[in-house]
Amino acid sequence: MNIQNRGPLKSLLDIFVQIRRIVRVGGACAVLFGPGLCAAQPIDVFAAASLKPALDVIALQYARETGQALRLSYAASSVLARQIEQGAPADVFVSASTDWMRYIDDAGLLSQPARVIAANRLVLASASPAEVTLSLDDILARLQGGRLAVPLISSVPLGIYAAEALSTLGLLQDLKPHLAQQDNARASLISVLRQECPLGLLYASDVRSTPGVYVVADIAEHTHDPVRYLAASVTARGEAVVAYLAGAKGLEVFLAHGFLAP
Repeated sequence: MNIQNRGPLKSLLDIFVQIRRIVRVGGACAVLFGPGLCAAQPIDVFAAASLKPALDVIALQYARETGQALRLSYAASSVLARQIEQGAPADVFVSASTDWMRYIDDAGLLSQPARVIAANRLVLASASPAEVTLSLDDILARLQGGRLAVPLISSVPLGIYAAEALSTLGLLQDLKPHLAQQDNARASLISVLRQECPLGLLYASDVRSTPGVYVVADIAEHTHDPVRYLAASVTARGEAVVAYLAGAKGLEVFLAHGFLAP
């Protein structure tokens, strides 16, 4: 990639970016503004979209117990990782993918190593409870010319896991023209709930937390890489939050929302 030299303006922008990274990575808020003001500021948690039902509950619980508010931002792990790399002010990153957590770690942006906080599994889901066999004919018959909802198979963790499973089952190439690839796991869930797509490859936790969406076929775990959620602090302010997510109280909420123990 060729970057043109823009002289003093570019130099100032480069300096600003470096200062922002130093403040973010070093947790320098207390040095600049004092510990009282820092404690009052929400802690920014960037989290995989599929974690929303559980993390919304954990955020309320955490604020009640500690007096510290969490500000939650949800999107695909791939999107969040790139935002953090570009300087977005995250204190905690929670990823549905080991690869995207490693991406941030390799960039030197974590204040502590990542911790596995929960697991998940894949299912084939529908707004109709009638079961489907994992055969091409049965799936196409159920689609009735419609689309199979799945996040982007090239970058979003659920989409990558789904593509691995379909490939192992010998279905990926035939089903590719019938995929409705979307931005994140929540978008795929909503499209199934609204019956915009007759079927979707979803996380079991999303189906469990959504009335009106049913598991119509289980996806064997051996068909794809393990689904693991990892949390890591990007600044020192996030370290206590990560410890909470990885602890007994966090796990209790995850299990209640259909996630699995790590």
